[in-house]
Order: sequence, then C-alpha cells, then structure tokens
Amino acid sequence: MQKQCAQCRQEFSCQQTGGCWCGTVHLDATQLAWIKQQFANCLCPTCLTAVATGRLSEKTGT
Repeated sequence: MQKQCAQCRQEFSCQQTGGCWCGTVHLDATQLAWIKQQFANCLCPTCLTAVATGRLSEKTGT
C-alpha cells in the first residue's frame, strides 16, 4: 500500500501485514510516544530513521 509521510509528505510503500520495513527501525519508548503524539499516520523511511537517530524529535521540532 502506498502512503504519504505525515512529516515530509513523501510517498512510500507500507506493508501493514506481513512485516513492514518500519519494524526494523529501533525506537525507544520516548520516541514512540512522541511520534504518536505528533503524527496521525506513518512516517517514511527517511523521517522514521531521523527520529531513531535523534535528528527529528521534540527537541529539534517537526
């Protein structure tokens, strides 16, 4: 399924069932909570990786 990133609006592929790529991105509980609070939908690989590495967070802004 094609989705649009809630942060940058880039289109990306999402596989909600059967093991999506996002399951391999390691996020801590604080990062997950921030994503749920800030965004109503999924993030693309670039933006989700930015959250995981600390380049995109509540400290850096959206």
